[in-house]
Amino acid sequence: MSGKHGHKPFEGHMHDFEAHIRAVEEDLEYYRAKRFEPRIIYLIRRGVVTFYDLLKARVALRRKNQFFKPRKPQGKNIEARVRYLEEWLDEYVKGIALVSARAVEAMDMVTEDNRKERGDYDDFFKIKKKEHKGTLKQRMVNLEQDLTDYQELLEVFVQALIKRGWSTRRELEQSWKQLHEERPWAGGVIVAKAWTDPAFKQGLLSTGREALREMGVHQGKVGKLVVVENTDKVHNLVVCTLCSCYPYDILGDTPWWYKHESYRTKIVQNPRACVKEMFQLEVPAGKEVQVYDSTSDVRYFVLPQRPAGTEGMSEEELAKLVTVDSLIGAGYALEPSQQKAAERLGATPKAPRVRPD
Repeated sequence: MSGKHGHKPFEGHMHDFEAHIRAVEEDLEYYRAKRFEPRIIYLIRRGVVTFYDLLKARVALRRKNQFFKPRKPQGKNIEARVRYLEEWLDEYVKGIALVSARAVEAMDMVTEDNRKERGDYDDFFKIKKKEHKGTLKQRMVNLEQDLTDYQELLEVFVQALIKRGWSTRRELEQSWKQLHEERPWAGGVIVAKAWTDPAFKQGLLSTGREALREMGVHQGKVGKLVVVENTDKVHNLVVCTLCSCYPYDILGDTPWWYKHESYRTKIVQNPRACVKEMFQLEVPAGKEVQVYDSTSDVRYFVLPQRPAGTEGMSEEELAKLVTVDSLIGAGYALEPSQQKAAERLGATPKAPRVRPD
């Protein structure tokens, strides 16, 4: 089932393979053309590494001394292959974050430098993105080859940085370990920015994962992300009637009740009664209630309404008002007085754990 409740239930857990493959293609090209290769060029221009360093590192590359674990296409069926591609891309993105951080530290590279180098201000500097054509099977084969090639360049760049003395293997291993540990919860940060930045909010509601990608938030292995806004006229709720599909890469682990059969059944049968019974949340009679059913292909989360009396608050302060329940529609964002009272009592809701994968 995809979209608002009432659509035809889906037969399998992942059925929209096209959406997943398209997401991998778009993310792969974004991180290659906007993040990794512009930084390589920038660092070559400034002598941190040279083309010759990269060539020598490639010639000297041996399987036993590679930093990143080599990957090969895997999967006995199309769903397994798609999921493996998503995991592979996830590792590639983390690898870019690793080497970028080390290299940028070496040259004190600032955001403005990166924007210039990737062609944000001048089309001349833009790296051409690859077009993805053919059948789904052909595109998967192409993605497997692209990821193999791109990861090899990443590996060569790491070896060149080590050889030139900009970093040590031990330092990189420590940073790599940290990248795979729990990440900060992004839910409150995303909502606070949407409350204060109309352009970002519009992008978030219209493009979902693309807006988060530009914000620098890791989207994880999600085929499509849809953000639905609560307003004076509509109250949105999210469920996964099949299991517990949820954008946990962004919002952290799901609450225990989200997986419970009682919530998954009652929220569909009578959403008003369900939220009143389970969360003491009474949705006004004149307000429409919409229930969105998440799947492995499409994940949803709710953009809650901004509480009254928050004018003049910073994004950091606003982020503290956002709760996990409000992102599912099972609650409202906290009012400032509620948040302060919770702090005094030591009862501030703990941010959920955000898994590394």
